[in-house]
Amino acid sequence: MSGVRLLVGTRKGAFVLTSEGTRDGWKVEGPLFAGWEMYHLKGSPADPDRLYASQSTGWHGQVMQRSDDGGKNWETVGNEFTYDGSPTGRSETWHAPQRRKDFAWKQ
Repeated sequence: MSGVRLLVGTRKGAFVLTSEGTRDGWKVEGPLFAGWEMYHLKGSPADPDRLYASQSTGWHGQVMQRSDDGGKNWETVGNEFTYDGSPTGRSETWHAPQRRKDFAWKQ
């Protein structure tokens, strides 16, 4: 049986849970981004080691990060969350779709 990976995003950080196919016992890694509110935590269907995390804090604002090693190391990517002519000035939710490898859009 193959293994199972569950990506969990909470208001207090992110967690990666892994188990054998029987799901009798779970290994919990985290919290990743402790204290950061998670909007999305997704894995890439093209590369199982690539993860995307979209999170926010009142101090740092919206941040999008990527891991190429299953969540051990992270780097910020494409964090220019502004639009010309957008009068709202409010925080937005960003979504990391599974259709494209390096693409995100505003929800």
